[in-house]
Amino acid sequence: MRTLSIAFLAATSLILPSVASGQGYGRGGMGQYGPPAPKLPGVELVGPLDTALARAMLKLTADQSTRYRQAYESFMVATQPDRDSANAAITKMNEKLEDGDRAAAMFYVERIQDLGKTLRNRQDRFEGDLRRFLNGDQVKAYKKWREGEDDAAERKQRENQLRWDEAGFRGNMGGPRATAPEIKTAIPIPTAVAAPMLGSPAVQVGRALYVAGQLGVDSTGALVGSDLRAQAERAFVNLGVVLQAAGATLRDVNALTIYVVNYRPADLETIRNAGAAYFRANGPIATVVGVQSLSKDGALISIGATATSPR
Repeated sequence: MRTLSIAFLAATSLILPSVASGQGYGRGGMGQYGPPAPKLPGVELVGPLDTALARAMLKLTADQSTRYRQAYESFMVATQPDRDSANAAITKMNEKLEDGDRAAAMFYVERIQDLGKTLRNRQDRFEGDLRRFLNGDQVKAYKKWREGEDDAAERKQRENQLRWDEAGFRGNMGGPRATAPEIKTAIPIPTAVAAPMLGSPAVQVGRALYVAGQLGVDSTGALVGSDLRAQAERAFVNLGVVLQAAGATLRDVNALTIYVVNYRPADLETIRNAGAAYFRANGPIATVVGVQSLSKDGALISIGATATSPR
């Protein structure tokens, strides 16, 4: 199907120069079939570094963890309505784009951008307040995470240009709605997670997100402990980091696949406690598989996931 779509695009560029060339102004200014994709909110749609990730990535003390959790939960509750509204508007915008109606999609863009501006201002204030109880190194570590998230948002913006170009093409051609091929995009390796031995940490196809099995290792690839509880806790943290790098959260996880070396039924309670946030109401389905060994010597658990990206 992808090959046929490419061939169709190539053929129409030859027989319809007024559409393929007359309206194309290149990536530097106008998009191929109209204006460039509007700039949409980024990390502010997900929110700040969540408490579990902050505790691991920033090496928070017990007192700092408590203060961070209180500030984070208060922030997320206060901003949830705006984030829900923004994501709902993005869904509507994407539906219009899939129908080739860029004008209708633009109706939602202004609303999304206004909400994004409000959310970014509030998140900037939240992050500024962290200086009250974080030390200099912790602030630097948080800034490094934030820069990585902003870079990911820029990459997402470039991907969105293709979606807007496809909508412009369908709008110019008229007729029945065309089905655009879903593009596979590898998620860059977050700085807080060790590079996988093979492949990418995650790939996104459309809104479907596939996360490779995460081990209980730190950012250098060293095991965080020799017991299942310690490794399971870190594996869940690493899973959260990769999800956040892809613009998703644990709420978007549909299924978990958990491999446990020398599995025993009693291990379920350990896994449930280590990943408690994933196993609350409306949690994902989970499959636990016992194995003889994993790709890294001494590793006791690997946790992979599939999720639906909100954007």
